[in-house]
Amino acid sequence: MKSVEPRLTLADQWEHRCAKLTGDLKLLIQQKAEVDREKEEAETAKSKAEKDLEAALGLSEEKSRADQAEASLVSTEQARQELVKLAEDSVKATEDALTEQILVLAPDFDVSLLGSWKEVVDGQIVDPPLEP
Repeated sequence: MKSVEPRLTLADQWEHRCAKLTGDLKLLIQQKAEVDREKEEAETAKSKAEKDLEAALGLSEEKSRADQAEASLVSTEQARQELVKLAEDSVKATEDALTEQILVLAPDFDVSLLGSWKEVVDGQIVDPPLEP
């Protein structure tokens, strides 16, 4: 004999459908809560990444300023060295010109004792003391 499934009444069908929709709604609410949590975590991670990027850019700007300062320092040192060389050359040129003039006035004069860096101490021409 064939088994006959009992037919559900309209009220039973409605109740069954409501129970299914209620279950689906609970699942959707849980899924939404999970999505909201993940969204909040993503926003937190994004905010942290933005702060990290800003810090990195700040460091990058500081490094750029440090590099510029270093380049300026190198440039200044080169300019200083050029100035020292120019001063030394000027002193040497002046010394040579004065030596030539002295030899014109006194051809037999011993100019080996003369020097722009030498000093007169107690009536004597002497080399300056060595700096420590």
